[in-house]
Amino acid sequence: MQFAARAHDGVMREDRGDAYFNHLAEVAAMCAELEPFDAVLVAACYLHDTVEDTSVTEADIRAQFGDDIADLVMDVTDPAGLKGKARRERQVAHTAGSGPRVKRLKLADKTSNVEELIGLPDGRFDAKGNAKYLKWARRVVDTCRGLEPTLEARFDASAETLEREIERHAACPPQPITTRPTGLRPQDGPGGSMSTGENT
Repeated sequence: MQFAARAHDGVMREDRGDAYFNHLAEVAAMCAELEPFDAVLVAACYLHDTVEDTSVTEADIRAQFGDDIADLVMDVTDPAGLKGKARRERQVAHTAGSGPRVKRLKLADKTSNVEELIGLPDGRFDAKGNAKYLKWARRVVDTCRGLEPTLEARFDASAETLEREIERHAACPPQPITTRPTGLRPQDGPGGSMSTGENT
């Protein structure tokens, strides 16, 4: 936990403007509630964006936490240089062919990312971008179904709430706020880690 907090120190979530570490803690908390408790999975939740988004390397993770945790972190890390549609499609296909730990982590990650977008001030709510992210998040989550029904139901409920907000904003678009908090983490979508570069 402390390692991840230091690695992401000063980085803010793009949409809410709070500490990016909050996203990592949310993902870890969701996975900590799963039974049986999986310490490797929970540790990887805190570390899942470090190699993509900070100066931490795979070697650092292996030296600090061992091969089991490092292997899982690298399994949910998108290849460097992969962007846009190619990155999104690769993540869907890779998650579909991955083991239960990867799928549980991705399910929690996408749930946290979607929930980050709910209830944003009108000027920060990007209806078009959020709709694009939600469509992609649902595709990833669909590859994870059958493992954790309770967490899947949480994702579905949050996705439906976000979808209603998207429809409301699309029908009556607000004037955008032009200023954003500084020190934002470039994420792969509104919210989260695709977090969620462009619309994790």
